[in-house]
Amino acid sequence: MPKRSLTFRIIVPVLFLLSVALAATAPSGDSVDFQQIGLDRSSLVNYPLLLKTSHPTIDSPLLDFRFPPTGLFSNPSAARATDASGGDFVRIVIETTAAGGTASRAAALSAVRFRTVSLGGRVETTFGPLIQALLPPDALETLAAFPFVVRLRRPYLPRPAVVLSEGVAQSGADLWTSLSGYRTIGRRVKIAVLDLGFKGYRGLLGTELPAAVVVRSFRADRDIEAGIVHGAACAEIIRDMAPDAELYLVNFSTDVEHHEAVNYLVGEKVDIVCSALGWPNTGPGNGSGPICDDVKKCAAAGILWVNAAGDDAEKHWEAAFADTNGDSFHDFAADDEILQWWVPADTWTGAALNWDDWGTWDGAAFGKPTQDYDLLLWRRNGTIWELLQYCNDFQNGLAGQKPVEETSLWKTNIGTYYGVSFLKFNASRNVKLELFVQGASGPVEYAVAAGSLAIPADAAEAVAVGATDWSTDTIQSYSSRGPTADGRIKPDLSAPAGVSTATYGARSFAGTSASAPHVAGALGLLLSKTLFTPTQVRKILESRALDLGATGKDNLYGFGRLKLTK
Repeated sequence: MPKRSLTFRIIVPVLFLLSVALAATAPSGDSVDFQQIGLDRSSLVNYPLLLKTSHPTIDSPLLDFRFPPTGLFSNPSAARATDASGGDFVRIVIETTAAGGTASRAAALSAVRFRTVSLGGRVETTFGPLIQALLPPDALETLAAFPFVVRLRRPYLPRPAVVLSEGVAQSGADLWTSLSGYRTIGRRVKIAVLDLGFKGYRGLLGTELPAAVVVRSFRADRDIEAGIVHGAACAEIIRDMAPDAELYLVNFSTDVEHHEAVNYLVGEKVDIVCSALGWPNTGPGNGSGPICDDVKKCAAAGILWVNAAGDDAEKHWEAAFADTNGDSFHDFAADDEILQWWVPADTWTGAALNWDDWGTWDGAAFGKPTQDYDLLLWRRNGTIWELLQYCNDFQNGLAGQKPVEETSLWKTNIGTYYGVSFLKFNASRNVKLELFVQGASGPVEYAVAAGSLAIPADAAEAVAVGATDWSTDTIQSYSSRGPTADGRIKPDLSAPAGVSTATYGARSFAGTSASAPHVAGALGLLLSKTLFTPTQVRKILESRALDLGATGKDNLYGFGRLKLTK
């Protein structure tokens, strides 16, 4: 019998007993104590084996779909987190082998596509060795065992970092807009807003947006609006900053669709791409990985990439694993093994963990991780912690595995605390752990602002933009900051947030999502009014920035707040 089937029958009663034991006594110092359920701490190597329920080549949250909607793992957000369609399918990305020449790769892709369809699935799109598909949950393990399949995973999903913008006058852009341009005749500067959705953009045409824009959706359903207004607000700010530019509104929903969208923009020869999104757990934070490669592809084509730094300075934690009491759980402080945060009622929350066992990115894959750590998600009920989800992917040296664990998204109808703990399952060293939390109201416990930069703002080629208060020039407390994992200073610039747009209203567009389009628009404005190259224009903005932090470039403001005038 496969290990995964046996261990799942064990995990439910074990976790049930754990919950009962924890419920029997109020938690002391938020510690996780497996002795309460009769497990011998002297056999630490053995007892975690009772808990491993995952599949070596399948993301563990996907396995929730194999079982009836009852028990500890029955949460509606599992479907939401994995983009299930109609309750009968789950959206997955199939990572296929890239070995061999072009002909063999094409044959492998064709075989996997055929097998997916034969199992009742539907292929939505492909990019390189990646296949995005809808698949019946019961077929996951069968497909995972098929030759040429390296891994089945959830699609990587980005997170938005969240009338005339006040940043136009503050940056001095209004002094440039009336100047005659070099590129407005014959070929206008092309600026692309690469986002999740542009709800309401049609009502802004001819007023807040140009009368005509180029629109393209790479979503599987080709819905350019997608019920999301975020992209429309970003486009408004760019229009304010660079009114002569030609705007491209391009949306997607997954990493595979993102790769396709970037290829399209390179083919369109756009000048600037503005992305106010971040991609947790898609790389080590050193500028490498699949999303950072999209930035590098644009840079190689002479395209400037402007990216929001992220809004995670208060929702981020990182440190080396430490276990002072020998129970294999990380100690955040003395007698505290659970990091917690407050979640308001009806708010989705979740957590993403990664650690420094990525290896080297070769343009197609990272190394094969061997340090196995797990993530447990808890919810506080009165004075006790209830175990909601055990995220336990394998990291045992197989291709396609990554040093990451992610929870599904959860929410309750009342405000309460959620928390996470980290288990050293099978590792030979104490790794450096990094956590990002979604949905917290206020800072998470033990928050660490340094190193909270979003991917792909960590790419050297990206112009990473932090957020300042438009009226006071102070850095926003949520604004993500460097250094990168390889020690580089980021962001590169900072720009106003908390500004006005027709989409969000007066002074209601906050986050580095509002800051990034100010810089993208400023770059477009200078490109249209001068004969400088994109690289030169970037250097001009960095040299003219208002230095607000430590002298020179720093990890809060970068070179300083956006300023087009000397």
